[in-house]
Amino acid sequence: MNDAIADAIRQAADTAIVPRYQTLTRSDVHEKRPGDYVTIADRECEQLLVESLASIDPGTPVLGEEAAAADPELSQQLLNHERLWVVDPLDGTAAFMRGEPDFAVMVALIEQGETTAAWIWQPVPATMVMAVPGGGTTVDGVAVRRRPASDRSVGELKGVVKLGYWDDDTRSLVAANRQHFAAAGGGPAAAGFAYPQLIDGTHDFVVFWRTLPWDHAPGVLIAQESGCHVARLDGSRYRPGQTGDGLLAAADEITWARVRDRLLAD
Repeated sequence: MNDAIADAIRQAADTAIVPRYQTLTRSDVHEKRPGDYVTIADRECEQLLVESLASIDPGTPVLGEEAAAADPELSQQLLNHERLWVVDPLDGTAAFMRGEPDFAVMVALIEQGETTAAWIWQPVPATMVMAVPGGGTTVDGVAVRRRPASDRSVGELKGVVKLGYWDDDTRSLVAANRQHFAAAGGGPAAAGFAYPQLIDGTHDFVVFWRTLPWDHAPGVLIAQESGCHVARLDGSRYRPGQTGDGLLAAADEITWARVRDRLLAD
């Protein structure tokens, strides 16, 4: 089934997203809420994936980001299912709208509250990242393992710290403390690029506040299966169906603790 899902993701992107890359018109873009945009590519790709997943895995519900945006109660209804597909049809919509390549399509299978398979497809570099529990992470079919960063000092670490959605006091604290790292900027807007760049060594850590399942269920599994340590900022384990804020993924557990302590230090 894994190959069938990967093929369906590529086909949906080739049909709905790639032809519109750098060709969007004003009528192709709509504002869901102030500052939050959706394009015709988002919606068409989601619909294609819903149809493909229903054909490959009949009877299993699909929770897409755009469907959840249209009906906020849908998330809690579907996340209670024992088996569920979660889809982000176009992660990095803002970059896509600007004609920049940092966007991805993400799909995850959630069973009994745990992510049991994950796919991240980056259409422009044509890169597929996949993971299953106990099976490791692959990039274009090649197994990858993240090298620990525990031999480096805090001042040598590089990362992505997303400041959106934090409360004002914590945002100010984190924004001030990220200067203690070698590099800790905003990085790519898409989690579908931030997580793969963590496992390939571009970053040593990535930090987010909002943890919606379509944004993080795929990336968390991919990071964990490559050897990274991922947990909420209070140290608790991430589960896609649980509410909560703050998520840190790092090259290893020691690095995770160093980053968390430095970012939140008064």
